[in-house]
Amino acid sequence: MTASGPWQWLLVATLLVLGGLFAVDAWRLAIHQREQGSRIGVLSALGGGLITGLSVGLATLNLQMSFDASTKYATWRADVESAASIPGFTPGDRDIRGINFSGKELRDADFTDVDLHGVQFRDAVLKGAVFDGANLQGANLVGADLEAASFNTTDLRGALLQSANLTHAAVNGTTADKYAGAQVNGRTCWPRNVDRAILRTVEVKSFEKRDDSILTVRGEEREDGVKGGEIAPGCHLGER
Repeated sequence: MTASGPWQWLLVATLLVLGGLFAVDAWRLAIHQREQGSRIGVLSALGGGLITGLSVGLATLNLQMSFDASTKYATWRADVESAASIPGFTPGDRDIRGINFSGKELRDADFTDVDLHGVQFRDAVLKGAVFDGANLQGANLVGADLEAASFNTTDLRGALLQSANLTHAAVNGTTADKYAGAQVNGRTCWPRNVDRAILRTVEVKSFEKRDDSILTVRGEEREDGVKGGEIAPGCHLGER
C-alpha cells in the first residue's frame, strides 16, 4: 500500500467541490423551478453520489495513512532494538516504552523531556547525552557511562546509579530531592563539583569488589572520605 500523495488529496477536494455544487444547484432548482423535477433528481443523485464517494475516499485515505504510520514506527522500533550503536539518537515523539537500551552506544543522545520511567540503560554508553526535563524515575543506569551528560531539571528519584560514571556530568541542574531514593554504591563516580546535598539524598548500597570482599557504606566512606560514591578524578572506574 503506497503512501497518499498530493494528487489524491486534490481528487478528494475536487469531489467535495463538485458534490457541493451539484447539491446547491439541485436545492436552487427545487425552490425556483419546481417543474424541472427530473433534472433536480439527477443533480441530487449526482451530488449525493459524489459526497458518498468523498466520504469513502476520506475513510480509505485515513486508514492508509494510519497503516503507513504504523509500518514506519514498527520498522523504526525494530531498527533501534537491533542496533548496537546509534550516535545522536533521539526518539522525538515516538513511544519507546519496552525498548531495552542496555549495552547500546548512544553517544550524544537527546532525551529532552522524554518519559524514561523504568527504562533499561544498564552498561549503556551515554557520553554527552541530554536528559534535561526527562523522567528517569526507577531507570536502570547501573554501570552506564554518563560522562558529560546533562541532567537539568531531570527526575532521578529511585534510579539505579550503581557504578555509573558521571564524570563531568551536569548533575546540579536539578534540586537534590530529585535524587531521593536513587541507589548508588562505592563505585558511582560523581563530578568534582557535585552538590553534596545530593550525596545526602541518595541511598547507598553495599558494593561487592572484584576480590569478592564487601565494601559497606561505612567502608566506602572511610576509603575516600565520601559517602555515596567517589568524586572524580579519583574514581576507580576500572574496578566497576
